[in-house]
Order: sequence, then structure tokens, then C-alpha cells
Amino acid sequence: MQARSELLRRNYQSLALAIGIWAGIALADLFELKALLLAPLLVFFRNRAITPVLIASMTGASALLIHMTALESSELSKFVQTSVRIEGVVSSDPSKTRPRVIGSRLTESRTTFLMRAETLTTDDLQFRVRLPIRVIVEAKELLIPGQRIQLSGRLIDSKERKVAALLIAQEGSLRSISTPKSLKALEEVRVALREATSRVGGDSAALIPGMVIGDTSLQSSALSKQMLEAGLSHLTAVSGANFAIVSAFLFAIIGFFIPNRKIQSSITIFALVIFVFLVRPTPSVLRAGVMAAVLLRAKSSGRRNAGVNSLAVAISLLLLINPFQAFEAGFILSVLATSGLIFFAPKIAARVPGPKAVGELISIPTAATLFCAPYLMVISGGLNLGTVLLNILVAPVVPFVTIFGFIATLLILPVAPIARFLLEIANIGTSWIVYIASWSGSMPALVTSAPVILLGGALLVLHRFLGRKAVILSLLALLAIGSSQRFIFPGSNWRVGQCDVGQGDALLINLGGGSAILLDAGPDPRLLDRCLDQFQVKRLPLVVISHIHADHYQGFTGIGGREVGEVWMNREVDLFDSLPEQIVRSGQSFKIGDTRLEIIWPETGAESFDSISGDGSTENNRSVVAIVDVEQVRILITGDIEPRAQRELLRELDGIDVIKVPHHGSKHQEPKFFEGASVFLVSVGRNSYGHPDNGLISSLESKGSVFRSDLDGAVALSWHLDDSARPIFSARRLGKEWWRISWH
Repeated sequence: MQARSELLRRNYQSLALAIGIWAGIALADLFELKALLLAPLLVFFRNRAITPVLIASMTGASALLIHMTALESSELSKFVQTSVRIEGVVSSDPSKTRPRVIGSRLTESRTTFLMRAETLTTDDLQFRVRLPIRVIVEAKELLIPGQRIQLSGRLIDSKERKVAALLIAQEGSLRSISTPKSLKALEEVRVALREATSRVGGDSAALIPGMVIGDTSLQSSALSKQMLEAGLSHLTAVSGANFAIVSAFLFAIIGFFIPNRKIQSSITIFALVIFVFLVRPTPSVLRAGVMAAVLLRAKSSGRRNAGVNSLAVAISLLLLINPFQAFEAGFILSVLATSGLIFFAPKIAARVPGPKAVGELISIPTAATLFCAPYLMVISGGLNLGTVLLNILVAPVVPFVTIFGFIATLLILPVAPIARFLLEIANIGTSWIVYIASWSGSMPALVTSAPVILLGGALLVLHRFLGRKAVILSLLALLAIGSSQRFIFPGSNWRVGQCDVGQGDALLINLGGGSAILLDAGPDPRLLDRCLDQFQVKRLPLVVISHIHADHYQGFTGIGGREVGEVWMNREVDLFDSLPEQIVRSGQSFKIGDTRLEIIWPETGAESFDSISGDGSTENNRSVVAIVDVEQVRILITGDIEPRAQRELLRELDGIDVIKVPHHGSKHQEPKFFEGASVFLVSVGRNSYGHPDNGLISSLESKGSVFRSDLDGAVALSWHLDDSARPIFSARRLGKEWWRISWH
């Protein structure tokens, strides 16, 4: 008993050292060289338990600082802002960049990937280097990790710490030099698997390559969004859990024929090496393979302690080889998932009735999900409360799909008919996953900040010391304090809702019964979708896009499956498929119930004024401007109109109560435009334009109440009329304080 206790202590000491290395890297990132001031602490802490952890922290800090210094002082840094030709090896799976809204413009999607630069050539010099860089290029051909390529472009500084520079490649400069035959052969397997699953058809079949080899190219954007909202997107990212399922299956099959655990492990590891190359040996996949090896070590020894020790060694080695992994979501999730499989999966498996193998296969995805859920909540700022339930419901079919898909992948070239039959069987499981994912829209969600999540997690960890009752009371107090005002946001009587969509516009007019008018859609579909959820909007009888600048229309796809009536715009542009678009001019109106919307600008759509230096004055001044009458309150919706257009409208502004301030609070405004109103809404986010202008905000605050989304978050406006029929306004702000909690 004493020997077992000593072994446990040593294994957990090794885990403490690994966490110490991780903490040292985090300290070095926060304080740079100051992190090495940990050294003097060794004088004060001569405790045998603490000193090794401090030494480990210093080692981690030193590793990060050495890597950062090497990247910052590399040969590449001498050629920043110059044109170069680089030859090297693709080291990550290429992906498409998201179209970004910059001011009014929408940038095009391009291909990006990591590359190990090996040769750098300028006009008259050539250097041998071995440094990671980020590449952005217009690539038409398929690129494979391990492929040697050459391209030309301009080197610039990168904010990505793990690379030495960013190369913006010239169009047409990409040239493939060589691809290893083994990688070509494995790519043929991936292509064959995609073609076979395409023949099966449907969203469910599109999940199979993602769940088996991490290939999500067949998934529609709608399916990807649905999986993300349901908290199931991790199923299509190759992780330690995928490798664990495959290794557990192989270990069990080999065990029927070879009882020796060491031989079982050796054969399984060999098979996993092949699987790594099939999936593609990118850093994240190699990391997942290492974590799978940790689990195999635990399984082959038959002792959890061996798994703990192996996990500690794996974390330490991976971080010392590449300390930048400490900040990557993939690494953190791999560690959490592997920890769940070591510490919690055996307990779940023991409680699953039936054969032991079934219990193990069910316990793997369940334990990984439970351990990863808190961190997923931290990085997303929220968690669908049904996520754990949805993951538990799909857990039984995950190993089923993974194993049948894995066997089908191995047979896809030599015995294609059998492989296709196995894919049809796997499709039964993925059909269940797609069905369960469709429930996500009806599940309640909890939205909060990272500090609240970490505080709650800390309380749960400390429950043994504080006692269960104290922890429950603390969590209830945290919930009550944090959400007391949020429970009632936006309130049942909200009339106007200003969305928090960043640097863009999106405003809601409540029509009751889950319906609303949407005035502009902001730049980001996810933020618009979140806002519509917060205000519980299910139907949009009318959408008005004030003008064709990306910060006002790009978020439109965030309406999801909500019912949309008409779309009104200032000019004809084919932006919204299968929706009736109407070009509107001054004098047109829309009435539903007690709400009336009247267009007061533009008159012809050809208005032209002197341009203000900046982004798109002509289009700004042709914005749709509307007055909305709701229960004797007049709301002015302004788009981005500038002073000359504002002066043209002064005669229309009698009795305006609420103004959506034009152009995100730009300093270019007509002062008389704001006379008479008492509430001013400024839709603004982080920007480099100086929005909103401080002088303007001060002027508006002298006239009434100013609500700005960059400080107040989403805002819900309501009012009642006094005896003289004058509106008395009240507002609820969603707020951006770290301690807030929200339900929707």
C-alpha cells in the first residue's frame, strides 16, 4: 500500500512539473524576460516539492524566450517589406481565409498555410534558412503537407508569434517542385474516399471523411454551422479522441489473436503511424498521435499511473520542442481530452452494461467531451447548455462511424465495393449525428466570460476543501449576482433593439410575437445571429439594407433559417438569392400593426455631393433613410449619410425622438441634424477611423442619452407615455462587464 502511494505521488509530481513548464511559458509570454525573475524564488523556496516546479517553470520560460528571439532575429527579418523568392515545404493543411470587412469593402477569400522556408533568394543573394512562415496566396492547385514548392512575394511582419514572417505571394508565382510518392499515394486514398462518400450523398455522408481523416471539404456551410452550434464540431477535427477510438479498436482486435500486451501495443503503434500519414502529418495530427501513444502506454501497462506519467512526459516534450503550442486551442483540447480518457473514461466504462469493449468505446467520446466543454465555453464565450446532452446522445455512434469509416478507408482502393458498403453502414451513424445536431436551435444557451467560467471551475475543483454545500452556495451566488440584470434582457416590452455587431449597423424594431424589422445586417453573420437570438426574433417581415457597403450587409447570412419577407435596398445588386428585393425611394412606406416605416431618402438614387476623404462618400450619401413610427415615438434610421445629405433632410425631421447616429459617430455631421431628439444610438466597434468622435459624443450627451454598442453592448429601448403624451424612455444594456451571465 505504501509503495502504491509513493508511485502515485511520483506520477502526480511529473504532472506538476509538466504544468510548471506550461505556466512558465505563459509567464514568459506575459512578462517576457521578467519571467526569469523566478530564479531568485529558489532561494526562498527550498521545499522539495516546490523547487522542482519552479525549475520547470524557468525551463518553460527559457524555451519560449529562446524561440521568440530566434524568430525575431532571423535572416528573414532583414528582408521584411522586400520582394523575395522562397523555396520550402508545406507544413500544414491549406485553408481558405474568411472574407474580411475592412471599412466598406469585403476582401476576397484566399488560401493560407504554414511553410518551412529553406531557401530565400533576393535579386543578388541567396540564403539557406530553416524557419516557419505563414503564406497567403491565390492557389488553384491542391497543396499537400510535405510538398516542396517555390513562390515569390513580399515579406511582411506577422502578428502570429510562431512564424518568422508573413509572405503575401504574387498571383501566379506558386510552383510545385516535388511531392513524395508516399504522400501522392495517400492523397489518392483521400480523393477516393471523398468520391465514394459523395455517391452516398447528403449531409450525413459529408461527415464521414471529417470524422475519419479530418477532411471537411464535403461539408456545406450550413452543416458546419449547425455542428458548431450543437457543440459537435470537434467530431470532425482529428484529435486524440479519434486516435484513441482507432487504437482501442485495433488493440482489441489484435488482442483476439495475440494476448501479449507489448506486442499488441507495438502493432497498434505501427498502424497509427500509417494512420498519421493518411490523415496528413501536420503538427496537430502528430500531437494527436502522441496523445494516442500516451493512452496506449496506459493500456499496455494496465495501470492508470503509467498513463499519467506518460501524459506528463508528452506535455513536457511537446511544449519544449514547440512552446507556442501552449497557446493553441488544439493543444489545450488534446491535453484535456487525453486527461479525460485517463482519469474519467474508465469510470464511465465500468458503469456501461454489456461487453467491456462497448463500454470503452462509449466512454472515450463522452469523457473527452466532458473535459473539453469548459474550455470550449471559454474560447467561444458561451455554451449551449444542451451540448453535453447532445454529445452523450451521439457518443454511442461516434466509435461506430469512426471504425467503419477507418476500415472503409483502408479498403477504398483495393476493394472499393466492400468499402462503399461499409460507408453506407457508417452513414447510418452520421445520419443520427446530423439529426441530433438539428436540435441545437431549441436548446437553451449560457453566455458569459472566461473569468466567470474559470472562477466556477476553480470552485468545483476546490469542492473537497470547501465542502459540497459551500461550493453549491457559491455557484448560486455567482449566478444570481452575474445574471440578475441579464435575466430580464431585453425585457418583454422592448421596442427598439440595437445589436452589438462590431463596426457596422444592425437595428431591430419589435413587431411582437417574435417578429421584427431589421435595419442593416452588420459585417459578421455570427454576431447578427447572436443578436437575433438575444432578442428572440424568429421572423423578419422586412429587412432594409441602407446601402451596399459590407459593414451593413455582409452579416445578412446570419439570419439562418428565419423567415424573411421583403428586402429593401438603395440600388439593384444581386446579393440575396431567392429573396424578393425591392429598390426603394422617398415616399414609399411599410405598415404592419401599429408600426409604420416611411422612406425619406434617397429621392432619385443619383444624388451626388462633394466627397469627404475616406471610404465611399457617394454610396454613403445614397443610403436609405427612414422614419419609423412606433406608439407615438418617431425613430430616424440614417445609414451612413454625411453632412450635405443631412442638410437636405432637415425639413423632414420634425418631432424625431430617437436617432440612429449616422456613420458610426463619425466627426463629419451636421449639428442641426440632431436637434429635438433625446435618445441617440451609436452602432460602433473597434476601428482605426476614430469612430465615434469624442466631440460629437459630448455634444449629443448634452442633448439627451447616448448608447454606443462598443461600450454598452446590445441595447433594448422601451418607453411609456406621460399625461402629455410625451415618451419617457428606459433602456437595458447587455453590457460588456466580465462578470455578466446571459441566457437565451
